[in-house]
Amino acid sequence: MPRFQKGEWVLITGGSSGIGEEFAYKIAEMGLNLVLVGRSEQRLESVKRKIENVNKNIRVETLSFDLSNDIEDLIKKLDNYPIDHLINNAGFGWYGEFVNGNKEIYKNMISVNIKALTILSYHFSKKFIEKGKGGIINVASVAGFFPIPHFAVYGATKAYVYSLSYALWAELKKHNVHVMCLAPGKTKTRFFERANMQNSDKTMSAKKVVEGALKAYSKNKPLYIPGFSNKLSYLLVRKIFSDKSISKLLEKIF
Repeated sequence: MPRFQKGEWVLITGGSSGIGEEFAYKIAEMGLNLVLVGRSEQRLESVKRKIENVNKNIRVETLSFDLSNDIEDLIKKLDNYPIDHLINNAGFGWYGEFVNGNKEIYKNMISVNIKALTILSYHFSKKFIEKGKGGIINVASVAGFFPIPHFAVYGATKAYVYSLSYALWAELKKHNVHVMCLAPGKTKTRFFERANMQNSDKTMSAKKVVEGALKAYSKNKPLYIPGFSNKLSYLLVRKIFSDKSISKLLEKIF
C-alpha cells in the first residue's frame, strides 16, 4: 500500500515558503488535502490560491500561527481535521557568536525547532496509532550531525530532531506509522535571511529536496539526506570521526 493515498489529509508547518511550500505543491499534485500552518497569513493565502488554481479537487486550509506560542491553542484547531500525515517543517536558525546572540531568539528557536515539533509529533503519533496508519516527516539539517560554531543553538536543535525522529521510527513502525528525518543541506529558501547570514550560490532547490524526500518517505526510509556531499558529511561524522578527531578538526577550522 502506498504511503500517501488520495483524499488523505497532510499537515505542514512552515507551509508558507521554502521547503514547506514546495511540499504543499507536490502533495497537492498527488490529490491529498492540506492544512498549512505558518506565521504569515498573506503568504499562506498566496500558496493556497496557487494550489487551488491548479487542483480544485482538494481542500486547502490555512492557519496563521506562531509556533513559539502555546502550541496547545493550535492543536485545538487542528483537531477539526482528520490528519493522516504530519510534516514538521517549521524552524529557523541564527548565525553568529553564541554570546552575541539574543537570548529571546534562542528561546523562540528552541520553542519552534524542538518544543512545537515534539508536542505535534506526540499528539499525532497517538492519533496515527489509533488509525493504524500515517506518518511523520521531521525536517532536521546536516547541521545536526556535527557541532558547528556560530550555529551552536540551531545545530543543537537539529541534532535533537534527528535523534527524536530515529527513536520514533523504531517505536512506531510496529503500528504501521512511519517516521522519517529529512536532513537537507543549504537550500534555496528564506532561511538565510532570517538566520542573519548571506545566501550561498551553492544551494539545492527546495523542489529537488522535496521530490527526493517524498520518494524516500514512500519507501519507508528512516533518514533522507539530499545531495552527495551532504551524505558524505554524514558518513564521515557518524562512521569515521571520533570525538577526539572532531575536536581537533574544529580547532583547525575555527
